[in-house]
Amino acid sequence: MSDKKLKILIIAYGNRDREDDGAGWHMLAALAARLHLTPPQDPGAWSESADGSVRLLYLFQLLPEMAEDLTAYHQVYFLDAHNSPQLEEIVFEPVEPSTQRSAFTHHMSPAELLDITHTISGSAPEAYLLSVRGYSFSFSPSLSERTAALCSQASRQLFEKLESELGSTFEPHADPASTDGALAAVSRGIWQYSPGKPGLTQVSKPIIREHTLELAVNGQTWMSFICSPIELEALITGFLWNENIISNRQDITNLQFNDDFSRVEVSLTQPATKPTHFHRTSTGLTVGGTPAVPAIAAEFRISAEDLIARYQEFAGRQALHDQVGGFHSAALSDGQQIRYLVEDLGRHNCIDKLAGWFLLQGQPFPPRVLLLSGRISSEMVLKSQTMGVQILVSRTTATSLAADLASQVGMTLVGYLRRGQFDVYSHPERIIA
Repeated sequence: MSDKKLKILIIAYGNRDREDDGAGWHMLAALAARLHLTPPQDPGAWSESADGSVRLLYLFQLLPEMAEDLTAYHQVYFLDAHNSPQLEEIVFEPVEPSTQRSAFTHHMSPAELLDITHTISGSAPEAYLLSVRGYSFSFSPSLSERTAALCSQASRQLFEKLESELGSTFEPHADPASTDGALAAVSRGIWQYSPGKPGLTQVSKPIIREHTLELAVNGQTWMSFICSPIELEALITGFLWNENIISNRQDITNLQFNDDFSRVEVSLTQPATKPTHFHRTSTGLTVGGTPAVPAIAAEFRISAEDLIARYQEFAGRQALHDQVGGFHSAALSDGQQIRYLVEDLGRHNCIDKLAGWFLLQGQPFPPRVLLLSGRISSEMVLKSQTMGVQILVSRTTATSLAADLASQVGMTLVGYLRRGQFDVYSHPERIIA
C-alpha cells in the first residue's frame, strides 16, 4: 500500500455472518456498487477504482500492524456497527488519534490504530468513522430490517462525502438504495419439516423483503410499486422512460427519496399527465397501446452457441434467486458480454431497472440482447422496444400477444432456452444456426 496515488482508503470491519455485526461490509458493498467495483468478499480482500483514487478493504477487525499501511493515504474511512443506545443510529464523525477505548463493538478502535500510525510516522491521515446501530447479532448473513435501512442511508451519506472530496474525478452511480442483496431479503425464524426427523425443526432462513414505493411526479401521486428495495433510482427512471413520460435523463430535474425509501418525489422539466393505463398487465393494470417507437433495426446477428452462452452466464449470476429463491432477473447485453444484471421480486421492475441503468449511464453500448428469467409477455416486448433491444430471450414461454407484437416491431423472440436448445417465435433471421 505504498503507492501515494491511493488517496482514500475505506475499511469495513466486522463479521458479515453475524447479522448486524456485518453492517460495515454491507455499507462497503453498497459503495462498491456505486463505483462499479466488485465488493471484497473475504477478510483481507480489497478492490480499487480504475484511477487508484479509492481502495475498499474488508477485515474482521482492525489490527495494529495496519498502522504503517495508513501512511500511504490522505483520508481513511472506517465502517462499522455499534450497539449503544446512547449514540445516534448513524454516527458519521471525524476520528483523531487516541488511546482511549470506545463504545464500538470491536477490540481495536480506529482512534487507537491512528494513534499507532502517528507514533511511527509522526502524522496520521484525515480519518472518519461511519457506524450504524446494530439490533441483532445472531448467526445470519442478512441484516435486521432496521439496520439494513440504516446501512442504505449511511452508504448514501458516504457516497455524497466522497463525491464532494473527489469532485469531477469521481464517477457517480445511479442508485441511492444500492444493489446490496442484504436489503432485498430478511432473515426469519421458520419451522421446517424434514423426512426422518421427528416433529418440526426451528431454523432461520432469508425470505424476500417486499417493499412499497409511492411515486409522485410534479407533486401528484401516481402509483405505488411493489418491489425489492434495491436499485430504486434505476427503477423509477426506467419506468418513466418506458412509459414515454421522459425521453432522456435530462428531463428529470430532481429525484428525491424520503428517509425510509417509501416515497419518491420526481420533478420534470415539463408538465406530465398521469397515464390512465400503465404497461403492467400481470399486476392488474392494462396495456395502454403500443407506443410510437420506430421499428427495431435488423443488422445484428448472433450464433446459437453464443446466445446460449450469454444465457448460461446470466443464469449463473442470479445471486439473490440462488440465495433466497423467488426473485426474477433480467440482464442487458451488447451481444458479447452481459453489461447490466438486476434482480427484483417483480418481472416488470427488472425491465424498468435495466432501462433506468441504461439511461442513467448515458446509453453507453448497443442494447442488443435482453435476457429474462420469467415469461415473456406483451408488456415485456413494449418495454424492451423502448430501449431498442433486438433479441428478447427467456428460459420459459412467450405469450401469443408478445409474439405478435415482436413480429410487428421487428424483434426476435426466443423462449424455452434450456439444455442447449430454444424456440424462436419471431424474426429468426438474427440467429445463425
